[in-house]
Amino acid sequence: MNIPEIFKYNSIISIPLFSIISLLLIRKAPAFSFRKHTVSMSILLFNRPTQTLIFRLNFVIKGLLDLGFVWFILHYFKISFESPTAWVLILSALLFLSLAYFIEGKYTITHKVIAYSSGVFWAIGQIHLAKLIGDVSFIQLTNIAVVIPLVLAFGFMFVKKTNVFIQVLCMSIWYIWLVLFVFTYL
Repeated sequence: MNIPEIFKYNSIISIPLFSIISLLLIRKAPAFSFRKHTVSMSILLFNRPTQTLIFRLNFVIKGLLDLGFVWFILHYFKISFESPTAWVLILSALLFLSLAYFIEGKYTITHKVIAYSSGVFWAIGQIHLAKLIGDVSFIQLTNIAVVIPLVLAFGFMFVKKTNVFIQVLCMSIWYIWLVLFVFTYL
């Protein structure tokens, strides 16, 4: 089966698209603070049901784009769907997609567990992919690009200081890794 070449850009598209939609929604929530809140907390501040619907669809769109990207990677590198690499990448995307249902406020603890698990699975997937490629420099870069966001994310979570700035920093590091991965190895 041939996977469309465009799917290799799905995650490169999904992150900025998700960010832009989130930012446009956040602007409509006047009580939102970039220093005090996370992107997910913005749902608690929306005034209209359409904002909540768009917010939820944003998670679905990103999750589906990421699943398409994973599908492309598995096919490109001939990775079996039963392999640990496939499972961690698929679970990462599916968990992120599920955040459309498990929203902050209604399912706060579940939401956090899913969000952080999605990130951990993605990080493990990054390491697996770097080892599969076998480039020592890329493996070292991957280790750095995995450790820094995880330490930041969990560190700020434990001190209850996670905010949009921390989320943007972590995602920016992973996005740089993703761009290098796609344009160098795919």
